[in-house]
Amino acid sequence: MKKLILAILLVAGLIAPASAQTTDRSGAPAGQSVHLPPPQALFREAITLRQFVKGTLRFVMLHEMGHGLVDLYGLPVLGREEDAADRFATYWLSPDSSGEDGTDAAAAMEWWLASAKLSDRKREDLPWWDEHGIDEQRGYQIACLLYGSAPLEYLPLTRRVGIPEKRLQGCRVEAGQNVTSWSMLLNKHVARISKSPALLAPLAYESAGKDTSDAAEIARSMGVLEEVRDILVQLDRSDQTGLVLITAKDCGFSNAYWNTGENSLTLCYELVNEIVAVGYEAGFR
Repeated sequence: MKKLILAILLVAGLIAPASAQTTDRSGAPAGQSVHLPPPQALFREAITLRQFVKGTLRFVMLHEMGHGLVDLYGLPVLGREEDAADRFATYWLSPDSSGEDGTDAAAAMEWWLASAKLSDRKREDLPWWDEHGIDEQRGYQIACLLYGSAPLEYLPLTRRVGIPEKRLQGCRVEAGQNVTSWSMLLNKHVARISKSPALLAPLAYESAGKDTSDAAEIARSMGVLEEVRDILVQLDRSDQTGLVLITAKDCGFSNAYWNTGENSLTLCYELVNEIVAVGYEAGFR
């Protein structure tokens, strides 16, 4: 299973979390050759509008899936569940041996930073009481965990967005904790018998209206519902009741959400439109 195979090795002690590695003065693992960072870590301009949208949609859907996993399996949460869901999404999008290179996570980071920059809200208008972190915090958390998971590749990103060096060791520790925590929790629920996706997590792209038809096509082309389904079908549901319904549709508002009472995950086409609009206004092409 993508990520969970890597996680089993981690928990078994066959590979070490980032926090256990020795580092040189730059924060990179000692004794390793220098890796070329992805262009997106070096230059904001290397992120296309399509990748901005794809990375953000993947992050958002994985975030909501994080809520779903907490709900379905009664996973323990220390701290705010919204932070835990963000950390699950970043964990899944971080570089690994299965082909994930972290660039979609970098694109999602840009979404949060762009959303904050383009907002006209003043400091006194910010919802400090909200269960979510402030947009900038959510963006910087992604950058911090990306660096911690792959210091050689993502040191340039931390410098590009201005994370001070005194914070970097903490990022390495937190990334190691994040991988260990989600790995241990999910590995307990890996399915022993393969089951039909349609039996566990039916999905549907509902018809869109005139204003959201392009958004519907974007969501479908990027396979954002399918990725969530692929996670679910690899996890054991033998002790659970009911299906998990995954749907993209017109909602009348911009959002994506997990519905506890219905065991359903919904992507609103209006959110896709918003992501495209923010990306374009922020200068991504």
